[in-house]
Amino acid sequence: MTRLCSICGLEEGVYKCRVCGRLVCSRDFDKSRGVCIICRDTVCSICGKYPSIGYCIICGRIGCEECLVQVTTVSYVCRECIREGRYRVGVKGG
Repeated sequence: MTRLCSICGLEEGVYKCRVCGRLVCSRDFDKSRGVCIICRDTVCSICGKYPSIGYCIICGRIGCEECLVQVTTVSYVCRECIREGRYRVGVKGG
Protein backbone atom coordinates (compact mmCIF):
# COMPACT_ATOMS: atom_id res chain seq x y z
CA MET A 1 0.00 0.00 0.00
CA THR A 2 1.41 3.37 -1.07
CA ARG A 3 1.33 6.23 1.43
CA LEU A 4 0.89 9.71 0.07
CA CYS A 5 3.04 12.68 0.94
CA SER A 6 1.96 14.31 4.22
CA ILE A 7 2.40 17.77 2.72
CA CYS A 8 1.01 17.74 -0.83
CA GLY A 9 -1.09 14.57 -0.59
CA LEU A 10 -0.54 13.94 -4.29
CA GLU A 11 2.71 12.05 -4.70
CA GLU A 12 4.09 9.00 -2.97
CA GLY A 13 5.79 9.68 0.35
CA VAL A 14 9.31 8.30 0.01
CA TYR A 15 11.38 10.29 2.53
CA LYS A 16 10.97 10.57 6.29
CA CYS A 17 11.77 13.93 7.89
CA ARG A 18 14.38 13.58 10.66
CA VAL A 19 12.73 16.37 12.70
CA CYS A 20 8.98 15.74 12.57
CA GLY A 21 8.78 12.23 11.10
CA ARG A 22 6.49 13.20 8.21
CA LEU A 23 6.58 10.93 5.18
CA VAL A 24 7.00 13.23 2.17
CA CYS A 25 7.61 13.16 -1.57
CA SER A 26 10.85 14.25 -3.22
CA ARG A 27 9.46 17.72 -4.04
CA ASP A 28 8.64 18.36 -0.38
CA PHE A 29 11.95 17.11 1.02
CA ASP A 30 15.24 19.00 1.41
CA LYS A 31 17.78 16.23 0.78
CA SER A 32 20.76 18.32 1.84
CA ARG A 33 19.30 18.78 5.34
CA GLY A 34 17.28 15.59 5.63
CA VAL A 35 14.10 17.46 6.53
CA CYS A 36 10.72 18.23 4.98
CA ILE A 37 10.16 21.72 3.58
CA ILE A 38 7.95 22.67 6.53
CA CYS A 39 10.68 21.88 9.06
CA ARG A 40 13.29 23.51 6.82
CA ASP A 41 11.34 26.75 6.92
CA THR A 42 10.44 26.62 10.62
CA VAL A 43 13.42 24.99 12.35
CA CYS A 44 15.57 27.23 14.55
CA SER A 45 17.78 29.33 12.27
CA ILE A 46 20.38 29.64 15.04
CA CYS A 47 21.13 26.00 15.92
CA GLY A 48 19.18 24.22 13.17
CA LYS A 49 18.15 21.44 15.56
CA TYR A 50 14.76 22.19 17.08
CA PRO A 51 11.43 23.72 16.00
CA SER A 52 11.27 27.48 16.42
CA ILE A 53 9.04 29.07 19.07
CA GLY A 54 9.46 32.72 18.11
CA TYR A 55 11.91 35.26 16.78
CA CYS A 56 14.58 37.52 18.22
CA ILE A 57 13.35 41.11 18.54
CA ILE A 58 16.90 42.34 17.87
CA CYS A 59 18.18 40.35 14.88
CA GLY A 60 14.89 38.85 13.61
CA ARG A 61 16.07 35.24 13.40
CA ILE A 62 13.63 32.50 14.37
CA GLY A 63 14.79 30.41 17.30
CA CYS A 64 14.03 27.50 19.60
CA GLU A 65 13.67 27.29 23.39
CA GLU A 66 17.42 26.62 23.72
CA CYS A 67 18.51 29.64 21.67
CA LEU A 68 15.98 32.28 22.73
CA VAL A 69 15.46 34.01 26.08
CA GLN A 70 11.96 35.23 26.83
CA VAL A 71 12.18 38.90 27.87
CA THR A 72 8.45 39.71 28.09
CA THR A 73 5.34 37.57 27.87
CA VAL A 74 5.46 37.90 24.09
CA SER A 75 9.07 38.83 23.21
CA TYR A 76 12.31 36.89 22.83
CA VAL A 77 15.97 37.78 22.32
CA CYS A 78 18.52 35.27 21.10
CA ARG A 79 21.42 34.32 23.34
CA GLU A 80 23.84 35.56 20.70
CA CYS A 81 22.41 39.11 20.76
CA ILE A 82 22.61 39.08 24.56
CA ARG A 83 26.18 37.72 24.50
CA GLU A 84 27.26 40.38 21.98
CA GLY A 85 25.70 43.17 24.07
CA ARG A 86 22.93 44.10 21.64
CA TYR A 87 20.42 43.48 24.43
CA ARG A 88 20.92 43.53 28.16
CA VAL A 89 18.57 41.34 30.19
CA GLY A 90 16.75 43.22 32.94
CA VAL A 91 17.37 46.71 31.52
CA LYS A 92 14.29 48.56 30.28
CA GLY A 93 14.48 49.38 26.61
CA GLY A 94 17.16 46.73 25.99
